[in-house]
Amino acid sequence: MEQKVIDKMNEQINFEMYSGFIYLNTALKMEKLNYKGYSSFLFNHYKEEMKHAEDFINFLVKRDVTPTLMDVKMEEVNVKTPLEAAKLILEHERKVSKKIYELHDIAKENGDYASEIFLHSYINEQIEEEDLAKENLDLFTLADNNISATISVDLTFRK
Repeated sequence: MEQKVIDKMNEQINFEMYSGFIYLNTALKMEKLNYKGYSSFLFNHYKEEMKHAEDFINFLVKRDVTPTLMDVKMEEVNVKTPLEAAKLILEHERKVSKKIYELHDIAKENGDYASEIFLHSYINEQIEEEDLAKENLDLFTLADNNISATISVDLTFRK
């Protein structure tokens, strides 16, 4: 693997962990506000993001590359409502998509077909993640400031 691809893969591992912590911190905020359904949804996505980091690690190891782990710098997640949380998550998922596209472009520029193919599943994943985040944002937007409607939306996440 070209060093440029390796460096970007290592950055993506770090970003996947960072993403996980955004989900975890947001889940904890929703739990504290007693939106247990949305909190559970966010916590499950925290685990999914950590699994993505593991997938990138395993991919590098299979390519005979030792991953380099970096510090995960986390800012405070300041959300006070599920609507604010949903906005934050959609914005973040769009950043994830951008990073995956950039990584794919670097792999392609360096003729790294294996990395390109590996990243195709993450490109598809991001289409789904952005769609889901947008759907959640739409639900909480429709609920507006109506607490009954917001609780009703929260209950849909308890399935």
